[in-house]
Amino acid sequence: ALPIYIFDQEGKFIASWPQFSRPSGIYIDQNDVIYVTDSESESVSKNHDGWKRGIRIGSAKDGAVKYFIPDPIDKSDTTSAAEGIAVDKDGIIYGAEVGPRTLMRYVMK
Repeated sequence: ALPIYIFDQEGKFIASWPQFSRPSGIYIDQNDVIYVTDSESESVSKNHDGWKRGIRIGSAKDGAVKYFIPDPIDKSDTTSAAEGIAVDKDGIIYGAEVGPRTLMRYVMK
């Protein structure tokens, strides 16, 4: 697993966040919501079985994961879920999927 490492402004290690799985892309919005993509668990990253690919959404303040958007393909031997991520001012999530060469649009309800 490759957790997210948290450091302060002086470079001092604060925490390790494995709860976001195997990060491929990270986006933090103006409200400290963190969006983390995982495109390789249970696929090309054989050392990360048991985790589901997709997008985890949570708090950049305390690391709590609040939502999960699963990859529509349950298991794959290639990259399939979003690797890049962006969120617009209306909260619409855009996931750049390298394997399928698509851009997915997710609207939270």
